[in-house]
Amino acid sequence: QQQQQQQPQRKSGILSSTIQSFKAAVADERNASGTDRVVELLRSPLVQGFDTYAEALNALGGSMGGYLTTNIAKLHHSKAQASLTGYREWLLSELPVHEVNGFTGYVDDSAWMANLWLGWTLEFFVEFFAQLHGGLDTKSAVDAAYKQTLYNHHNFFQRSAFHMAVKQLPSRDNLLQVLKGGTEKNSAEVMDDLGEFVSVGRVVVQFCLKANDEIHIRVMEERKVYSRR
Repeated sequence: QQQQQQQPQRKSGILSSTIQSFKAAVADERNASGTDRVVELLRSPLVQGFDTYAEALNALGGSMGGYLTTNIAKLHHSKAQASLTGYREWLLSELPVHEVNGFTGYVDDSAWMANLWLGWTLEFFVEFFAQLHGGLDTKSAVDAAYKQTLYNHHNFFQRSAFHMAVKQLPSRDNLLQVLKGGTEKNSAEVMDDLGEFVSVGRVVVQFCLKANDEIHIRVMEERKVYSRR
């Protein structure tokens, strides 16, 4: 406790809670220390990180957090085994739910569907912040990130709605001001937050999308078994 008191307290911007939660999720003991290999994420801090990030996005304007909250709700009321602490193992335990449609795809109101869209959506926001961190203005950052990510998964109507929403985001300078979260952070500290979020956010995104790849393989295997009944 004395050592903690001696350390200077870090100012908390609106990304701080999400960064802490995502880092806690990655700290699962099943991940080999000293390597970049992430085999599991702790479910509770991960979902908490999703929750706080949605709140942070809403603070930016355009109700951007809404692109996460619908799918976060699906995680919260999933029928996957609640006793499992690992996110990957918890997702895989939802397999029986998807038998209802003969394993032809994901049930919409499910953790599997939520994980897929959270992965895709978070990928956009991580890359958007990466572009801001690299010096681009808001519009250029949005355009660059969107072309790399969500554009590939949205239909025409989703693209139109998304473009309308991101138009409400503030300018780069105002956005960085919002990210301070009412603290006295200076510009360098806000940029540090952005860089830290991008770093851990990419780990989370890659894990979610890799988990979806594994789930997809399981679905195809189960579909073959189901079709032989």
